Amino acid sequence: MEGYNVEAGSFRDRDGRIYRADKRIIRGVSASALQEFENLRSKKFYAKFRDAGQLVDSRVLSSGEVPFPPEVKQQWAGFIEHEAIPMVSYPYEWTFGMLRDAALLQLDLVEAALLEGMTLKDATPYNIQFVSGCPVFIDIPSFETWPEGSPWAGYRQFTEMFLFPLMLQAYKGIDFQPFLRASIDGIGIQTAARLFGFRDRFRPGVMLHAWLQARLDNRYGSTQKNVRSDLKSAGFNRELILANVRKIRKLVTKLGWQGHGSEWGEYETFHNYSESDHLLKESFISECVVASQAELVWDIGCNTGQFAKIAAGTAQNVVAMDLDHFAVERLYREIRAEKLKGILTLVQNVADPSPNWGWRNQERTDLVKRARPDLVMCLALIHHVVISASVPLAEFIAWLAGLTDQLIIEYVSRSDDKVEALLRNKQDTYTDYSRENLETTLAKHFSIERQLSLESGNRFLYWCKA
Repeated sequence: MEGYNVEAGSFRDRDGRIYRADKRIIRGVSASALQEFENLRSKKFYAKFRDAGQLVDSRVLSSGEVPFPPEVKQQWAGFIEHEAIPMVSYPYEWTFGMLRDAALLQLDLVEAALLEGMTLKDATPYNIQFVSGCPVFIDIPSFETWPEGSPWAGYRQFTEMFLFPLMLQAYKGIDFQPFLRASIDGIGIQTAARLFGFRDRFRPGVMLHAWLQARLDNRYGSTQKNVRSDLKSAGFNRELILANVRKIRKLVTKLGWQGHGSEWGEYETFHNYSESDHLLKESFISECVVASQAELVWDIGCNTGQFAKIAAGTAQNVVAMDLDHFAVERLYREIRAEKLKGILTLVQNVADPSPNWGWRNQERTDLVKRARPDLVMCLALIHHVVISASVPLAEFIAWLAGLTDQLIIEYVSRSDDKVEALLRNKQDTYTDYSRENLETTLAKHFSIERQLSLESGNRFLYWCKA
């Protein structure tokens, strides 16, 4: 019998629970959820979205195929196996474009389901994952038969977790990620109404979805009346819901963000590598990634994603992350446009990474628990970590050693103009930042398999193995 783990973040659905058995994803479901899935599979839209890669492929397991002990089997009416997602990500790690594309998929599924007598009972971005730059809906039990006359149950959740974060970024240039990381339920209606000022009310969507919804919430939020029952009694025509969904989709499609103030968004136009050094670095990275035989690579501080793309030519999956939101956004757009496979883009600050949080600090997990990398690339990053973030060099290398058995790291010397710029208005107390100390510290955790000095004499590359 295979070992298995219960997915800690799946407790909110009382009609199912997710289990991990080796690399398999299996969901135990109640009788009603199993019946709804059978109904879902009979719909034309299910096959359409599944075949397009926008809906996770799923199948009902026979009793003999379920790899769990009797005490687990008896809890559920049946078990559904889903195609595994290579790397789980969360909306507070996404770019603007990722959240917008996820929102559009959510709306498209709501519309398609309603047209065939079904609906989605919730509207959380945690039900969506990204594979090779494409959003994929994974929470199959969210589909249910639409109770005729009922309103769209997920509307409020959609505004709080999709629409308000997108409008905040598009209209005010404020990054939404800290808000979604601060509250697992998104930006509340009352909070959104306060964030958008009087002038903002004249922007598309703000008056209706933020301000008016907040007023209604104030009026009916604490009422003892059964508002949902009253709305159902009033009769919500399906066409009325569809019209609302389509209007919101039109609004989301028009929301845009150009990332003013990005440090790395135009990196290729002002980096200080010579053409020959650039080629040398590319060759070194390519050869080391191939030699590493890594299946999962992390590129920490990926900026334009040039080297993440090189790694993706060999590795099965690459996680490209950077704290510069717009740099990651540009990379995501390129992956979408060029249909590049195997790269997941994340907005991530190495000095303040995604934590374990939510219920019992297990509902959402850190990156390492989700997928430990076989190889980590830290290219032209260490000076930012040690000098800008004030993380001691030894601490940073020890952290990397705890992540992976293989590391490609680039040292940028003190004479490099990028380091000089970082130190220009600082008191230089960073005595640990030197090439000699880096090599000594690396030797405590790894063996240096290969190294390269670029022609500039200011940059040095190392491939290390534990």
